[in-house]
Amino acid sequence: MHDLDSQTRISADAVVFDLDGTLADTVSLIEDTIHMVLTDDGHQPDRHTIRSFIGRPLDIALAELTGYDVSHNRIAALVKTYRTAFLPAVSEAGESLLLPGVPDMLRRLREAGYAIGVVTAKTTTGAEHLLQTLGIRSLVDVLVGTERVKHGKPAPDSGLLALEELGSEPSETWYVGDAVSDMEMAIAAGMRPMGVTTGVADRDELVAAGAEAVAGSTSEIADIVLGD
Repeated sequence: MHDLDSQTRISADAVVFDLDGTLADTVSLIEDTIHMVLTDDGHQPDRHTIRSFIGRPLDIALAELTGYDVSHNRIAALVKTYRTAFLPAVSEAGESLLLPGVPDMLRRLREAGYAIGVVTAKTTTGAEHLLQTLGIRSLVDVLVGTERVKHGKPAPDSGLLALEELGSEPSETWYVGDAVSDMEMAIAAGMRPMGVTTGVADRDELVAAGAEAVAGSTSEIADIVLGD
């Protein structure tokens, strides 16, 4: 069962999604890659702490985890090392990274008349690569990578850009994500925040961050949106 008061349901013309941990089962892969990159650089990162930064722009996460200023040249080097390792790992894992039920859920929403957006802390290039690898790029109408805006999650910029490109009203658009930063961005952008427990945060954390509804599985996302 999902958590949503039936009196709060409204119709909308778009649903916007996070990517890692929401559509793609990449949280462990991201955690492992960050851990490897930082360990090789002489740091001793705690895995739980790493996981708490997943969903934030990579340079900011690495700066927080290392103590370097985000503009430090070591951050640029670590970002490059991470991406050099991560992209081939995604290609190798292939469609196994697709969370169960995602294509059916996206098709169900599209058949009901909803446009689909993706707003991610990844770069657009990295997100395109992942979506193509998952085999769901054709089901996404608008993609906003973090480099397209001045301020990444949890700032509202990327969400607002997606709304503009989708032509949808914030208050009538769900933003679905697995992390606290997703809920924060959705609220800052005036969107309806929906948590999903397939990634980094649990139900209590998502509710505490302001989630209006929490889905326990991919299929429940469409149930909540459609009011089923």
